Amino acid sequence: MVPNSLQNFKRGTIHSMHPEQRSFTIIWEDLGRVKMKAADLVTNFASLKPGQIVDVHWYDYMDFLIAPKTPATVARAAQMKAQNARLMGIPGAQEKIVLWEMDGMTTKVDPATNTIFLINASGGEPDKPSPNSGEVIQMPQVVTAAGKAALASIGPGVQLVTVWSRQTAIKATIIR
Repeated sequence: MVPNSLQNFKRGTIHSMHPEQRSFTIIWEDLGRVKMKAADLVTNFASLKPGQIVDVHWYDYMDFLIAPKTPATVARAAQMKAQNARLMGIPGAQEKIVLWEMDGMTTKVDPATNTIFLINASGGEPDKPSPNSGEVIQMPQVVTAAGKAALASIGPGVQLVTVWSRQTAIKATIIR
């Protein structure tokens, strides 16, 4: 379950639309460009267009798994991705929140910001096109207690399996 504490509300400008993936990219002054999926609760998705200013209710990334890579953790990651996640306390949401995986070797762990840097080995899919294998990726901020505990126990050079929820809009109100 993705908790309501990860819900955000911001006004921004739609930069681009990706109807085939039911996603869009929005530009916020303080966050820059963010790409997110539109859940089925965004009933006006077909009306959204680049250049529009919109108020968006959305859920940020959440870590579901951060663990040393073993056959068991790889299997657990696959099971999580097959099930995906639900939003806590959102009645009527049919579409699940998509989970994605990125595996690789840690190059840096930053406990001050709760972030991990990985050399991408999996071709994970936070965005399309996927990052190149071998590219160093700064992962989203770790937000769960389990993720922070895992973060405290790892350092550079550890092969990890990570699973995250995708940033997901649940409402987009067109302002102009």
